[in-house]
Amino acid sequence: MSSKGKLDNILNLVRDYIRQETVEPIKSLFSSMIFHFLGSLFLALGIILISFGVLGFLQRFERLDDWFAWVPHLGASLFLFLMTFFTFKLLIIKKS
Repeated sequence: MSSKGKLDNILNLVRDYIRQETVEPIKSLFSSMIFHFLGSLFLALGIILISFGVLGFLQRFERLDDWFAWVPHLGASLFLFLMTFFTFKLLIIKKS
């Protein structure tokens, strides 16, 4: 083998190694990040829509029309607060 062939072989080996250790992990990380982002987006939208449902359900009661019109909004806000609390608690438990 000539020295030019050995140099080309070494350069190909180094190029393949760099591609294997940098480009491919970044590609797999990017694809998993897309799925995690979409999952969190859909989860947040679902929780917000459920809170709208809680608000609509609580507004159906006629006793809450006059002085207690704020109770359905408080109920929906509490639901959102509880979902946020449980999400953070789940993240803290899963981390440790």
